[in-house]
Amino acid sequence: MAKFYISVDAEGMPWVPSRYMMMPGDVLYQELREIMTRVTNIVVDELYIHGAEEVIVADSHGAMVNIDPFKLDGRASLLRGYPRPTSMIIGAEEADAAVFLGYHSSPQQGGVLAHTYSGRIIQRVRVAGCDAATEYLLNAYALGELGKPVVLVAGDEALREHVGKHTPWAEFVALKKPVSFFADLTGPFKTVEEDLRAAVDRAYKKLEKGEVKPLTPEEPWIEVEFKRPYHADIATLFPCVERLDGVRVKLTCSKYLDNFKMLEGLIAAAYSFER
Repeated sequence: MAKFYISVDAEGMPWVPSRYMMMPGDVLYQELREIMTRVTNIVVDELYIHGAEEVIVADSHGAMVNIDPFKLDGRASLLRGYPRPTSMIIGAEEADAAVFLGYHSSPQQGGVLAHTYSGRIIQRVRVAGCDAATEYLLNAYALGELGKPVVLVAGDEALREHVGKHTPWAEFVALKKPVSFFADLTGPFKTVEEDLRAAVDRAYKKLEKGEVKPLTPEEPWIEVEFKRPYHADIATLFPCVERLDGVRVKLTCSKYLDNFKMLEGLIAAAYSFER
């Protein structure tokens, strides 16, 4: 028996291509809630079918209160709300393995609604070994420093190559194919469900056989390229921040998790100038 942590994002979900779905108050927001909850329930159910001891679902999009708690599979625990110290992976410390659902690519890779943490604040994130890091990679590194492997990633097809390069042991399921930044193509929901259940089966067996491992960062630093120079100005108010040029800073704490937390703080601080 194993404990699983499911981090659930939105932009990589099937049928989610529009800015009018993203936040409470948007005209199609209820559709987003339904989609996120239904897709999550498939994975939760299949994990319990395979004998999972516990499943924690972390609502990890926007204000992180998107999944309907009354429609979520009643066997799962739900972690929701923002801010959180380690954002999309908080609470994974007690899990044996992690699953990423609804994940998407970085702006540099293209894909539907592509961004890295904040499209309004950040243009690019670099880490050792990757010139255009995604939320998947940054989160997988954070989990890796905690000793937790990612066993399954499901989301935008544009993310497939990235996952295959960095965590080749992890199962990948394309929940949709990108048509443009604001358009996607999703097959029948029956096929989505079948693909997810089959991937959970393979991932569970790999975990039992010891065929997965944590992804540890080569070096702890994180480089952030902001959209505006004043975002970098704000960043330099924090410790462990080296200014590289007008819009780029390097987070230089000795531990990756500290830099990971710092990234979350810099984004929150920069947002105070955007309102």
